[in-house]
Amino acid sequence: MAVVELSKRERVERTCRLETADRVPFVPAIYEHKAALIGRSPSEVCRSSELLYQSLRRELAVYDPDMLVAGIDVYNVEAEAIGCRVVYFDDSNDCPAIVEPLVVRPSDLDRLRLPEPEADGRMPLYLEAAGALARELGGQMIIRGAVTGPCSMAAQLAGGEAFLLATVEEPEFARRLLEFCAQAAARFGAAFLRRGAEPIIFDSRATPRLASPRVFREMIVPVYRDLVVPQLKEAGARIIPLIIGGNTTAVIDDLIETGATQLLCDHGASLERFREKCAAARVPFRANVDPVLVNRGPADAVYREALRILDACRDQPGFLLGCGVVAYDTPPEHVLAIRRAIEDRAADSADSADRSLR
Repeated sequence: MAVVELSKRERVERTCRLETADRVPFVPAIYEHKAALIGRSPSEVCRSSELLYQSLRRELAVYDPDMLVAGIDVYNVEAEAIGCRVVYFDDSNDCPAIVEPLVVRPSDLDRLRLPEPEADGRMPLYLEAAGALARELGGQMIIRGAVTGPCSMAAQLAGGEAFLLATVEEPEFARRLLEFCAQAAARFGAAFLRRGAEPIIFDSRATPRLASPRVFREMIVPVYRDLVVPQLKEAGARIIPLIIGGNTTAVIDDLIETGATQLLCDHGASLERFREKCAAARVPFRANVDPVLVNRGPADAVYREALRILDACRDQPGFLLGCGVVAYDTPPEHVLAIRRAIEDRAADSADSADRSLR
């Protein structure tokens, strides 16, 4: 029995509805590596809508992923638009970085202004590139716009260590800052939606290694549950991925409580626990192949690890497979080994279905 090949959009949407698809969606995390694909530096690509567009087109040609994400230096864009100064590295392939915090004391919050996505900083160029791709490809695949989550944005605005200390020593200040950042994130996400792109939220500063489970439960969950997710849904978002790297096993119940409609089981987190909890809550999740392995290879080792994850999640509804952030200098064949594993397991399943009908 021949398997009908779905469009990329249909494949992802069916998977996120917990329905059967022709194969597991392939969703590698390609950000600064986009720049390498066109022979440019991340600092060049992240400041040009045309280069960003070219790099996304090249990503599609090289890897043929099931989604594209308009994002390079994901955690800097909103903070820069709010007022932080970013340093760019035109003579190296390092990612841009925030120079110094903008919020040093609670009174600094009163000076902050929510950014206007259509006008401030580099937000417009990301909207432009994502919108152009959505117009061209949106019928066949989901184009996503990278949005910084509230915890990571707060850490950029106040400094990572200072913000974590504030969650303990000045909790009211930390809550106010998180609520401001939640509003900024929802604004940017809604702007992507108006362009035909769909937001994906990155918030790896919220991982338990940096923010305690108590802080996550008491401060971070409420801004997602009560602000970010409802506002994005009101703006038209249907699938809202929340991407928090690291071992988030300890906060999986709280991740589900955020209301995000797709989660991440990063390398190092318990795949078994995510399978159990996400199946019970009917929440799709993506698993990641270790990005260090993907970078160093060899491709056969990446392939075997991808097969291991696929076999562990063989009957998991709502399962997607990708990898952690692909380093700038990663050989493309290492990333393509994940796709090869997905396709081989899909072919194996089709063969088994054919034999069962004979």
